[in-house]
Amino acid sequence: MLRSVPAPADEQQRSKRSFPELVAAIYEDERVGHETRELLLAIAYAVDLAKREDGVSPLKVARRKLGRDRIGKPRYDALVAADAPRYEPPREAADWYPSGAPTCQGPRLRPYRPRADKPRTQPELPEPTRLHRPAPLPPELAALKAEAMATYTPPRDWRTEDGLCGAPSHHRVLEKDPRTGWITAHWFCKRHKEHADRVTEQIREQNEQAPEPIPNTGGLLPVFFKADWEKVYRHYRPHWEPPSYGLCADDWPSPEAAQQRARGRMRVISGLALDGE
Repeated sequence: MLRSVPAPADEQQRSKRSFPELVAAIYEDERVGHETRELLLAIAYAVDLAKREDGVSPLKVARRKLGRDRIGKPRYDALVAADAPRYEPPREAADWYPSGAPTCQGPRLRPYRPRADKPRTQPELPEPTRLHRPAPLPPELAALKAEAMATYTPPRDWRTEDGLCGAPSHHRVLEKDPRTGWITAHWFCKRHKEHADRVTEQIREQNEQAPEPIPNTGGLLPVFFKADWEKVYRHYRPHWEPPSYGLCADDWPSPEAAQQRARGRMRVISGLALDGE
């Protein structure tokens, strides 16, 4: 499998940059995270080594240089798998258990008032027990405390100001962008189930016509190196399928370009901004 990428001395034609220029390009690319940067630099080193020595397999060298993780597995395997081009939905779109789901974004009908805690009854203490009372603060600390309390600003009442319910959610509605295919999650509580059902019906046609999501993760290895990356990705990421937009992140349309090509107009339905008719 590692030989699926040929020795770059005679087949690396994507770029004629020198090793220092390639390293600089890797560092200047804002899309490259620190772990992917390690992978790219290791392969760049192996590519440069293969140009100077015969019989060098670049990916084997990179695999050896990246070492192993805490459980003894090669770090190279996980880093290549993580660079497979794909669309990663946002965290909010996951199928959360109600206790961990985002709060309900249904409309609020009255101002939010926090529930008052029930008074706790103190148990009767035995006669010999003495309660420890903290000593009073020194004058300097007392003055600082008073000053801090005078300038304290309570948290913003976002439920009332934004007009959102904010209760624990139980119902999820996924909206697909008609331009990029990217997902936006909308969450609703039990009291707003009818609202969730109505929004689901309103965006049904839009979701059915939405395009394949534009990848937003990976695709950086093909930016800097030419190889049979589809074969490599399939080996290190089982069940992965290449996106129709291509493997190289440079070839993917930007959300701005997709927005310019999209047809239809923006409209507001039940407090949610939806695209299309």
